[in-house]
Amino acid sequence: MLVCSLALVKELDIRMVEMSKQQTGLRIDRVLFKQFQQLCASEKLRPGEAVESLVRLAVDSGSLANLHANVVRGGGRGRVLDEALFRSRLSRLKTCLETERRYWKETGEGMDEPESEGVVKELVEIGKRSVSEELVKEFEATLAEADKLYDEVEKDTIENGISRTKQIIDLR
Repeated sequence: MLVCSLALVKELDIRMVEMSKQQTGLRIDRVLFKQFQQLCASEKLRPGEAVESLVRLAVDSGSLANLHANVVRGGGRGRVLDEALFRSRLSRLKTCLETERRYWKETGEGMDEPESEGVVKELVEIGKRSVSEELVKEFEATLAEADKLYDEVEKDTIENGISRTKQIIDLR
């Protein structure tokens, strides 16, 4: 009999641990809650689990404001991946610019479709999601260098065109 009682007590203790949750009566806009339920269904979560997960994130962040800031900045792994991708593309941009500069110096002509333009577009898209201020400043400095290069190429191209036109006129 004593053995059965101990087993019953242990079972009750386990149930008490499982039930040590606080029930809340949150009032949420009906449309918003329906959308939330759809999200939960698509991710195979009960609404209570999802709410508990969100509360846990807020507590782990230290405040609701910090949680919101992390979401806005793209926090967590997403931001780390974006920054790694941004660094990679920024390095590629610098390489492209150097290659384009060498091509211009050696041939005296700019490239018809510089690869750097596509890389800049990629960087802008990644930067819209979230990157650190330090990387944005490095990107701005690289863009300033690119602008100088393009200005030099454009100026040189125009001067070469004028020079050729003068030579043609002089030959007539």
